[in-house]
Amino acid sequence: MGALSNIDPTAVAVWASAVVLFALIAVLRAVFKLNFSLLTVLALGLGIALSLVFDGQVDSLNLLGNIYINLITALVAPLIFVSIISSITYVGSLKKLRSIGLRSVGWLLLTNLIAIVMTLGVAIPLYIGSGVELVDDESTAGFLTSQTAPLDQVILNFFPKNIVGDLSGNRVVPIIITATVLAIAIVSVGRQKDVSIVKRFFEQTKDVIYKAVGYVVELTPYAVVVLGATSTAATTSKADALLALLSILVLGFVLNIIQAFVVNGLLLKFVAHVPPLTFFKAVLPAQTTAFATQSSVATLPLSIRQLGTVGVGADVANFTTPIGTTIGMPGCAGVWPMLSAVFAINALGLGYSPASYVALAVIGLLSSIGTAGVPGTAIVTATTVFTAVGLPVQLLVPLVPVSNIVGMPSTMANVSAAVTCAAIVSRQTGEFDEGVLDSARAGRHRHRAGVVVSPAGGAVAAPVVPVAAPLGAVGVAASVVASPVAAGVGAAHKPVQPGFAVTPGLSLTLHQSTLRVQTDDDADDAPVPVGACGISAHAATAKAA
Repeated sequence: MGALSNIDPTAVAVWASAVVLFALIAVLRAVFKLNFSLLTVLALGLGIALSLVFDGQVDSLNLLGNIYINLITALVAPLIFVSIISSITYVGSLKKLRSIGLRSVGWLLLTNLIAIVMTLGVAIPLYIGSGVELVDDESTAGFLTSQTAPLDQVILNFFPKNIVGDLSGNRVVPIIITATVLAIAIVSVGRQKDVSIVKRFFEQTKDVIYKAVGYVVELTPYAVVVLGATSTAATTSKADALLALLSILVLGFVLNIIQAFVVNGLLLKFVAHVPPLTFFKAVLPAQTTAFATQSSVATLPLSIRQLGTVGVGADVANFTTPIGTTIGMPGCAGVWPMLSAVFAINALGLGYSPASYVALAVIGLLSSIGTAGVPGTAIVTATTVFTAVGLPVQLLVPLVPVSNIVGMPSTMANVSAAVTCAAIVSRQTGEFDEGVLDSARAGRHRHRAGVVVSPAGGAVAAPVVPVAAPLGAVGVAASVVASPVAAGVGAAHKPVQPGFAVTPGLSLTLHQSTLRVQTDDDADDAPVPVGACGISAHAATAKAA
């Protein structure tokens, strides 16, 4: 009886309820074929309901949530490393790399600048924080200050010191720099020597890592149930302390949602020329996961995967999105630091001139470079801004509970900006696949892709999918695609001309200057990240006879 007496009946009930919800999700997925995006959103709702039913006593589920975050975070560093090397060596153009890199950084910083200007434009006229009494807490303020670093140290941390340490610590910028330098070296050596073995190694390693990422990503709806429950519990436990700060809490949510959907929606429509609703529907699982985990880094594999389903090129998806976890970040490095600063300025009754606000905006923009995409980033970035402009850091202490909650929509805004910038850069560099976008717009995404046969027996055009590997023997470019054919039709072995569509789930083999197309019964049932890693796992190359 002694062992049984230590069992918490509430914890048992919570776990039993979670298992029932997992079973429900599995049924909706397997039997009703519910869309992955809708399934993720539903999972978040179920998690919130679970927390409310048990009055927030769901701490026992933290174990499952942490396991998921650890699993997906463990894949981030190798994913970035091999993806960037594979993409650059595949492109083989340093000019194109410069174009992608500069555009990526430029658009990421611009989205943060928009967030800063929008926040100041709303918070200043509303006099947010006026009449509020903030209590100083020197001890906690000292802890917050210790989390910041001087500018020279921030710049130094951009550069790699130990690649093993950078990979183990998920330090995104050093990983990107190391991978880029190594890839450039491979391309340079390749002009004098055959480096095909090295290129093939990284390409195949990328395929293996993406397969592993796919396994973990498939767990997302189940993990979101747990993460939604624990996040809701943490929020409701601070409800009493937040009533006095309700104005900044509500404004933080509203501004981040506007930034995530309205601002990015306008950029998608008028700059990237992508239908916002189609795009947001595709990346909704990444946004939902970001909301629940409060980690852009943990969401990264899902962000890259979902970008592929709307036609964003592999080179851009694998380069721009990782940078977006540490540069820009309009939610945690734009909206919240500016909102906190205006709140503190008005609470203290300080007279800030327009020039002072301009300086505040510039400092906020600079502080967004090198921001870590992990939970708690917003309050650390706000501390950096406060220190730079001379505001008392201890005034941030009462805002910490609010920051923890606003971190949910802030992270969603960060991820939304990163994927939006990837779409813009992909469009501007000619890496966008209109065929895949048209397929997404028509709602033709499938868990198992294959040839669609009409009632009359003819082949129906399938979504266009870019071939990710060069078909070098006959010089067919990566943009060349093969035409869909009905399964089992003998005409599959005839030469194929550029400009048609290839059906995912079919393998391509080059033989005697002819592309042979055949069905693959072992094709993956999971959604294929078309733009992120193409169909290189199903494309084989051979020398022409």
